[in-house]
Amino acid sequence: MAKVIAVTNFSSSSRNALEYACKFLHNPTTGVLLLNIFSFPGSFAVDAIAIAAMSETILNDERKLQREYEWVKENYPEINIQAEMITGVFLDELYAKAAEEEAVLIIMGADGHSAAFLSWAPPIIDAFIDLSIPVLILPAQAEYKPVQKIAFACNYYRPDLLAPVSMIRRLVQFTKAKLYVINVVSPSEIINEEAKANKRIVKENLADLSPTYYEPEFNNIFTAIDNFTASENIDMLIVIPARHGLWYNIFNQNHTKGLVHLNHIPVLSVRQKRDFI
Repeated sequence: MAKVIAVTNFSSSSRNALEYACKFLHNPTTGVLLLNIFSFPGSFAVDAIAIAAMSETILNDERKLQREYEWVKENYPEINIQAEMITGVFLDELYAKAAEEEAVLIIMGADGHSAAFLSWAPPIIDAFIDLSIPVLILPAQAEYKPVQKIAFACNYYRPDLLAPVSMIRRLVQFTKAKLYVINVVSPSEIINEEAKANKRIVKENLADLSPTYYEPEFNNIFTAIDNFTASENIDMLIVIPARHGLWYNIFNQNHTKGLVHLNHIPVLSVRQKRDFI
């Protein structure tokens, strides 16, 4: 049975992501692990008063987790769900649990102002950038609707895209969505014969899906992607983020403000190691 991890911190954005997961998966053969990770504060003092206060907080969170679990069972009885709380460093524990469960997907909700794309908390950014397992982020403003159009933003002149392309093929087959490929390439990049061969390989492996290819001007690539996803009513954006790469740099740039459409759709990071359900 494929396993999906839905991370919760009991916020409204976490509930929104959980509801999206239930509606999106709608598949009793897929197991959902509702996971809460309790991270001890860095200033935590080991004394009787602090330990007692922390124990009460953990107990209260356990009650909240049980309520979230019961909400799913009541509203989405077809979902095969379990709930678990663990303690430790957020990213370490999330990665360890995903590996233990052989999870194929992690779903998380992100708080953030509607005018600032990817104004996410650092743990969510780290998970999105660093985990080798696909991570689906639901902005607080994103509402579920059937996924009919998927956009994949990548530089298809680069090598090593076959594993992500294979995963995207399964996602498109699962959703029956129309696929759009947005080429994200700098005009300064040298397009040699090897790069052209990489592009041919990607196109050959996606040919039967009949994707639409879009090559925007690079002078403001994020605005171009935002405009394109809005005009085409894209329901999900797929990217391949990396430390110090294009999608990582967006988190610290002021021009991300005003990217209205991108802050209202799910954003999926794809990696090399896991298959989609």
